[in-house]
This record gives sequence, structure tokens and C-alpha cells, in this order.
Amino acid sequence: MRLMAEETLVPNPFHFGSPAEGPNFTDRDRELRTLTGLMLNGQNAILIAPRRFGKSSLLLRAIEQVRAKGGRTGKCSLMRCSTEREVANELLKAVVEGPAGWLHGHLHELTNKLRALRITPDFYVDEAGKLHVRPYASSAQANWKDVIADVVRVLDGLRDDRHPVSLVIDEFQKATEINPSIGDQFKDLVDELPHVSLVLAGSKRHLMEALVNNPGTSPLYQVGAKIYLTKISRKDMIRYLKARAEDGGKSLDDEVAGAIYDAANGVPNDVQLVAFFAFQRAKRIIDQAAVDAALLDAVGDHKGEFERVYDQLASSQQLLLKVIARELKVEEVTAKAVLAELRVNSTAARKARDALSKLELIVREDDAWRIYAGLFRLWLLGDYD
Repeated sequence: MRLMAEETLVPNPFHFGSPAEGPNFTDRDRELRTLTGLMLNGQNAILIAPRRFGKSSLLLRAIEQVRAKGGRTGKCSLMRCSTEREVANELLKAVVEGPAGWLHGHLHELTNKLRALRITPDFYVDEAGKLHVRPYASSAQANWKDVIADVVRVLDGLRDDRHPVSLVIDEFQKATEINPSIGDQFKDLVDELPHVSLVLAGSKRHLMEALVNNPGTSPLYQVGAKIYLTKISRKDMIRYLKARAEDGGKSLDDEVAGAIYDAANGVPNDVQLVAFFAFQRAKRIIDQAAVDAALLDAVGDHKGEFERVYDQLASSQQLLLKVIARELKVEEVTAKAVLAELRVNSTAARKARDALSKLELIVREDDAWRIYAGLFRLWLLGDYD
């Protein structure tokens, strides 16, 4: 991160990048109540949220509140998994360190709870006295899909009337990319474990929707309550930005706060990112000049990422991105004016559109196509070389 031209000793009240905690957690009260209620009552949830929409922050806050009310819960992410064995390892670690955490002082009892596993895990205690489970080693004989089911079944034996059990599995779609039949497997597990709450969360919307939305082909159709994280409203975010700026000792009016929101296209993490840089740039008043400078900082810091993403696209996809960025909204990619700029036929234009949509670079909003990330749109339009 580059140094700001206007440094300040006042702590910056805005937060981006990592999950938001405390006062940085922004206006997800309704979703939080719904999610914690499901987790405490043995009900399943499907949480779908685009990148940088605050999914991780919501999940961590829900886990915190569930534990405060006596629930036994934990979380894993399958994002870095490439094999079924790695999925099994992530789930096992999450179960042992989460819902089974109350047994860490009773190794014999914990071992009994896990004895149904067809491959017995290996435990060790670190220097601080904390119990850990060693990852399963590779084995040609192991059926890792069966091991995955074994690990999830352990959850049912960890609950009682006063301590409901749940498990959050983030980036769940990754498991089904590794093996599509894992979706069907989890449908069977949901039916088998009616008192255990599984929260299956994902950021790849098209993959998660394929798992849950079609009654004929979706393996997880109606297995749990669906929670979609949408943008925080412009009005609510403006109120939040002004309050946080005031907490930091600086003023921010509605118009400038709205400009921050619009520049980031309302993506929560990016709004906080721009606000952070604007706070650094400003003295006592966060004005439009501070926001303009902040946008240069924010887009410049993402330049390398944007270049990598753009460079991997086909030329028709690159051209379509630039058309949508320039026009702000494109109702149909097969419109004559769009085809003339792309110099392709309707079929090729739709193919480019679908590819960009799956990559979540463009999104359908208000009956038109828009660039998903406002900062990426600014990079497409500007000169940051």
C-alpha cells in the first residue's frame, strides 16, 4: 500500500480487506438474526454472496453469537481445496476445533466421539496445551468421499438439548467442482441429520444457484433457507460513512459520502476501501478532492490485479467490458450499436457476456448489464500506467 500525501495521527475508522468486526460490521442485522436463528434451531442455510459483500464478516459474527448462546459451532473454508482428501481434512479440523472444542480436555471422550470415522485421526497437543488434529495423509485405499460423510455425521453426537450443533462450510461450491456428486451426498446428509445445522456458503453465485434453485436438477433444492447478501442500501451506507468519519474526528456530508458509494458501485468492501483512503487524504473535512485522490490510490493499488484479470480474457470479452464501462449500463449486448463496436455476431456477443457474468466481472442490475466492481470500471476507463 502506498503512503498517503496527507498523513494523520487520528486512527482511521474505516476497515477493508479482512472480516469486519465491532463497529466496522455494517447493517446486516436482518441477515444476522436469520442466520443465528437457523443455526440455534438445527435448520440449514444456503448463504450466497458475491465477493467483497461481507460474507465472511457475517459468518464470523453469527458464529460468535451462536457460541454466546450455548451453541457448538465452527467454520471451515474449502477455497484452497483441490481434492476430496483436502475437503475431508478441512471439515475434520473445523469439527474438532469448533463443535467438539468442549472436549479438548477429555481426549478419551473425544476419541470415542470420532471412533465411527473409517480413518482414525491423529491428535497432538501444542506447547500452549491446545489440541490439534493432524491432516489425513494420502492413501490409495481411502474413499475420501465416504470420509467426508463420516466427518459430517460426527456432528450429531456432539449436541444435546442445551447445546445445538452447527457447522459453517464456506466456499462450498469448491467441493462440488472437485466432485459434482458431493452435492447429492450433502442432500443425503441433511436428511440423515435433521437436528444439525449446516450452513453452506459460497461466493460463486452461478455455481451456488445451480446447486439450489432448480427443482429438477439441483441436489440442494429446498435443503435450507436461502440467504442472499445484496448491496447495503445507498441511504444506509451514507449514514454509516458519515457516522464513522465523525468517530474519527472528521466531517463528511451526504453528497460526498454518496460519491464514495457510487464510485465503488456499492460493493461494501470497496466502499470501505475508498472511504479509508479518503479519510487519509483529508484534513478535517472529507471533501470531493479527497475522494478523487482516494480513487487514484485505490485503483492504483488494484492495478496489478485488474491487469491480470483483463489479460486473461478473450478480445471480444475485453471489448465488451470497455463498452459496458463506458456506457455505464448496456441493456442488451446484442443491440446493433454494441455489435458494431464488438465486430462480432449476436452469438459471439452472448458468449462473451456469459463468460464475463460467470467470472462475476459484469452483473445484471435494473434490467441492464453493469461492471460489477466500480473500481474495475474506473481502471477500464482511466489511465493508471
